[in-house]
Amino acid sequence: MRRQVAVHRSLDGVRVRLSGRHDLGRPVTSVARVAVADRLHEFSAGTHADALAWAEDIGVRRLDQEFRIQGGRLRTGRTATRDPGTGVREPVLAAIWEGRRHAVFTHLYHARPADAVAFFDALRLTEHDDGIIAVPRGRARRRESSVPSSPAASAITDAMLVKEVPGLGLLEITALDARTRRRLPPWRGASVAGGELFQDTVPGQGLYFLLALRSLLVTVLPEEHLAERIPGRLAGLAVEAVR
Repeated sequence: MRRQVAVHRSLDGVRVRLSGRHDLGRPVTSVARVAVADRLHEFSAGTHADALAWAEDIGVRRLDQEFRIQGGRLRTGRTATRDPGTGVREPVLAAIWEGRRHAVFTHLYHARPADAVAFFDALRLTEHDDGIIAVPRGRARRRESSVPSSPAASAITDAMLVKEVPGLGLLEITALDARTRRRLPPWRGASVAGGELFQDTVPGQGLYFLLALRSLLVTVLPEEHLAERIPGRLAGLAVEAVR
């Protein structure tokens, strides 16, 4: 296979370049958390198709309301989740912001479309060719409409890029900092180009690998029956943060 290059941008602005003789053409999803109005929300970014597939997966049959916001289209639809223990159903509002090529999506419990507008209005979304950056607005601002003022949002946390690479498995890429460094085992890893490679086991799930680079941490969840080949195959993959 010829050498391929892929560049992706995480929701917190970290830009990552992957290169090597691997199939790097699969789409990437960025996942992050943010607190808005004192509630923690997980939200994701990917392609338009990713967002629609996610909505279908959680049971949304139709996106029935639409708003123009931040130069894009915000669409909402309803579904419900059932607690497996109690059987109680909770209403869920799915919200998808669509830009030119990328989308940002999340779900809100017991929410109205106005709540989805307020959530996205608490973030400043900037779309680039390689992804979307979400930056919390420093203070609430009032829209020139009937929608209430948006609540302030906290910093983006736990941001990562998630990408499937055939022959390796699922890669989860995040910034290597004081918080993520705590995921590393206490022993020294094997020396590899640009950093250290660790191997560990999750009970009941098998082997996984951690690649600690200069400024990135890559978790590799290998494809079934390929775990023993991962170290050699990772040697042919370069992962680096770029501007």
